[in-house]
Amino acid sequence: WVMKQELRKIPAIGIGCEKAGHIFVERRNPKQAAQAINAALKRLGGGIGILFFPEGTRSPDGRLLPFKKGAFRTAIEQQIPLLPITLVGTRDVMPARTLRMFPGRVRMVIHPPIETAGMTVEQIDELLLRTRAVISSAMPAELR
Repeated sequence: WVMKQELRKIPAIGIGCEKAGHIFVERRNPKQAAQAINAALKRLGGGIGILFFPEGTRSPDGRLLPFKKGAFRTAIEQQIPLLPITLVGTRDVMPARTLRMFPGRVRMVIHPPIETAGMTVEQIDELLLRTRAVISSAMPAELR
């Protein structure tokens, strides 16, 4: 999956994710992040998915945060479908600003794919809003 560059420095996590083929991106440099993702796509070949968390970070209170555009730009540029997934309850299992994990339940809702065939980069905002609406539809109203 795609993760922030800072996680590469954490013992065990960084090397484990590197060996597993995760893609590290510099969040403050969108151009460099896009280049890293496109290079990974070429290296991986067709048919391999990339997991993005479009908020780019964990929410301290479980509410849906604003989405970053990188995943949507990549999907449109590569003409690959998005598979929206809603996760509810993650803040109880792995709260923001910590690597500690706690027992608990996380509900996962896998939504139908959203096609990007024929879309252009001018439609990034449209795709982002559509995806956000799908993901938020499976969340409790107070977290949307």
